[in-house]
Parts: sequence; structure tokens; C-alpha cells
Amino acid sequence: MKSKIVGWTCLVITFLCSLRACHLYWSSTKEFRSVQGPLWPFRYNKINKTDFEQSFSLSTTQSFINQSHIMDDKPDNLFYFTQISDLHISKYRAKGHTLHFLQFIQSVLPIIRPEFVVVTGDLTDAKDHRRITSQQYIEEWKTYKMAIDQQPWTNTTWYDMRGNHDCFDLPSWQSRMNLYRTYGQSADRVEHGKGIYTWQHSPSFGDYQFVAIDACPKRGPSRPFNFFGYLTSNTMDRLAHALSKPSNHTFVFSHYPTTTMIYFFFFFLGLGDVLQSYDPMTKTLELELGDMKDHGMYRIVAVDHDIISFVDARLPMVPSTQTKRSSLIPLTASDKVEWPGKLPMAPVILITNPKDARFILDNKEPLSRIQSSSHIRFLVFTDQTPDQLSFLILVDGQPVIGSNDDHAPHYMGNDQHPLWTLPWNPMAYQNGTHILSIQVNTTHGLVGESKVIFRTDGRRIKIGGGAGEWIISTHMSTVVSLYLNIFQCFLYIYLFFFFIFILVTMYYSIVNCNYADIIIDSPILS
Repeated sequence: MKSKIVGWTCLVITFLCSLRACHLYWSSTKEFRSVQGPLWPFRYNKINKTDFEQSFSLSTTQSFINQSHIMDDKPDNLFYFTQISDLHISKYRAKGHTLHFLQFIQSVLPIIRPEFVVVTGDLTDAKDHRRITSQQYIEEWKTYKMAIDQQPWTNTTWYDMRGNHDCFDLPSWQSRMNLYRTYGQSADRVEHGKGIYTWQHSPSFGDYQFVAIDACPKRGPSRPFNFFGYLTSNTMDRLAHALSKPSNHTFVFSHYPTTTMIYFFFFFLGLGDVLQSYDPMTKTLELELGDMKDHGMYRIVAVDHDIISFVDARLPMVPSTQTKRSSLIPLTASDKVEWPGKLPMAPVILITNPKDARFILDNKEPLSRIQSSSHIRFLVFTDQTPDQLSFLILVDGQPVIGSNDDHAPHYMGNDQHPLWTLPWNPMAYQNGTHILSIQVNTTHGLVGESKVIFRTDGRRIKIGGGAGEWIISTHMSTVVSLYLNIFQCFLYIYLFFFFIFILVTMYYSIVNCNYADIIIDSPILS
């Protein structure tokens, strides 16, 4: 009788535990499902597909400034900002990492002087000295915050968001281990917007919107399992609402590439340093930026008469004497940053007119202004004075065809915009594709170079990104979602038959135990 009670008790407990497991799973994935519709755990949010893809585009345009405005030699209708990503500030790594970030602030930022800086995730490294396990280190977060608070160039605003490294080993957003809440520049914005926050830049010539997305998981597992992020149904609703506001252009920033993110799921593939693609359906661009950690990459994005251009630049070579510092956490006992020596900066050139035809946004930029423009326009970021610079400007290897014989550019900039212009005749280049190259030399022997492939008729040309462009332009999320749903169906079937097997096995065990008790208690055998 005792064996019978124990057997049935185990059977009931197993059944109740199974129900509880189902309930926990269903409640934990509640945000992944729409309120209405079939009871399917991995159901997509009912947001319009076009809205989703536009939300991750480089820009979407609602209105332009005066279409008749000529792109001439005046430094107006122009602004620019800077983006960096994957800092991986580390208490254990000497090469790159923290040093590259400090060099960006110390050597680059005072020269560029952008409107603002956007940091798109992986602010800290959060890996141990063996690179096996992970945790959040307060020294790394404190270095990040102190470097920004004590930066030499203070006339700029910082916006940031978390990457997967920033949410290693996090039980929840409210956890004391979520050091981003204390040391992140935009933590209050992220928390208030529940993963989505926006800001506006509204000069006299237009309104420009910027949207940041925190797609980190609500509970961050440890390395090496935390290589995923997701956008829940509620987050997608807030994102759609943010994108509904009219603006000249809308820029959206996220740490996770869209090709590897389903609405709630990110699958890490290690696709390389920089991925770029154009979506012909939504006429949007997705442009991934190389990391600051290893490659010292940073991006300058300019909006000139509502035409968007960008250049990806690299930090100069850091001397070996700086990489062999005794302390990997460059903070004194009073939390003062120990800044490295400044690096000699070669000129960085950003050509804004004509625009690179590989990155044209059809119907979202006033591209007719290129054909009607009177001057080539480009920004030169350097610590040298204009009279210390010399130029070599060629189109298809030949001097620029202009309205006169003046082939020397003129500095037309000011304290906000280091603009250089050169008269040209765009009608001379109306046929086919051309290459504009600009070389800038300083009196100290430093050389900066930049080139664009352009057309004056507003037609796009292929980016030519090879396998990376194909991968980032595919709808990988749809494929991954299909396989996940198939896998989930097989998993449910397996669990069902496994549970049936347990019930049957336990039932026969109980029956056999009862039969044995009857035989043992029989007077015949006693």
C-alpha cells in the first residue's frame, strides 16, 4: 500500500511540475506574442513590414527644404555627427580596447567637433582574463563614464545604448549588476522609453530625428551564450510610434544588425567588420560600422542640403610605448583619467557633393541638387590651419572641369563647419559613372585621401560589398524563424511522447508494486 501511495504521489507531482513549466514558459514569452490572433508562441508582431524595415534604415525622408536651393560655396544647410561602436573597455586587455577609446576622445574629438556622438553598444568588455567567463566589472564602467565626463572637448552631447557584452550576467534591468543604469549616458532615456528613445536636431533648415534601440535581452545570460537580442511586441509598437513623427530624415541606431535579428531573436554569425546593404523595396540603407576595439574605427555622418554622406575613418597607429602601460584601468585613486599622449592626425575628408552613388537613397534625397550645384563641397577635419594645407583634386584622373580655370579649393568654413569648396560644371559629367578623388597634404607630411564614385543623374550603382552585402541584404530572419518554428514543433512532439512514456512507465511500476505486495502478504507464502 505504501508503494502505491508513493507511486501515485510521484505521478501527480510530475504532472503538476509539467503544468508549472508550461505556465512559466508561456508567461515568460507573453511579450513575444500579439494580444490577438492564434496561440502561436513565436508569432510576429502585426507591425507593417515596411515600417519595420524603414526603422532600421539609414534615413527616411518626409520633407525637404527649399528644392530650388543651390549647393554653392556657402557653409549653410549643413551639420554632422559622429558614431563609434564596440569599445570593449577592458581591465585585462592592453591592445586597443580602453586605449583606443581614450585616443578617440583625446586626439580625434577636439578636431572633429561634432554636434553629438552616438555609441552603439558593447561599451565594456565584461570578460575575465582567460576570455572564458564573463561578469560586469565596475572598473570598466567607471572608466567609460569618467572619460566622457572629463573629456577635453566638452561642447558635445553623448548618446549610447547597450550591446550584448553590456548585459552579460544580468538577472534584470533593475539588478544591481546592471551597471549601465549608473554609468551609461542614456540610461534614464532607455529606462523611461522601455528600450526606445529619441532625440531631435532642429536647425533653421529642417527637423531631423534620431532613434536608439536597446535590444538587449531582459535577462542576460553569461558568455558564450549571450549573443542574441530581441524586440518584443510592445517595443515594436513604441518603435513604430517613434517613426511616425514627420522629419526631414530619421536615423535609427542599434547594436544588432537587422539581418540577424528576428523581432525577438538574434543569431550571432560573426559576419565580419563592416556590412552594408540597400533594400530596393523600402529604399533604405543599413550600414554597419567597424569596431573601435581592434580597428579604431569611427564614422562621421554629414547632412548637406538634405543629402546624406558619411566617411569611416581609422585612428592613427598607437605607439607601442602607450600599449605597454602598467595600469590597464587609467584612473587615479580620485577617479581622474590618465590621458595618453595625443596622436598626430592626418586630415580626414568627407565629400558631401557630389554624393557617392553607391549610397543614394532613392526618392528620399533631393538628388537633383547635385546636377544643379555650382561647387564641389567637402569637409576637411585637421588641426592644421587652412594655409598649411595643399590639395590634389581629380575627376577620372583629370583636373576638375569648372566654370573658370581656378582649380584650387577655397576654405569657406567657420568654427562649426570646416567646409572647402571648388567650382565645377556638373553637366560635364552627366554621362556615366565618374570617380572624384581628393588628396590633402599638410606641411608636416601627413596625407589624407578620399574618393567617391558619383553620377549626376541621381541613379544608384551597386555597393559592391561582395558576400557581406548579400548576407546583410537577405531576409535571414524569415529563414531562421521558419527553422525555429519547425524545431519547436518537433520539440513539442518529443516532449509529448516523452511525458506519455513517463506516465505509462510509472503506471506499470505502480501496478507491479501492488502485485508484489499481494504475493508477499499471501498466507500461502507466509
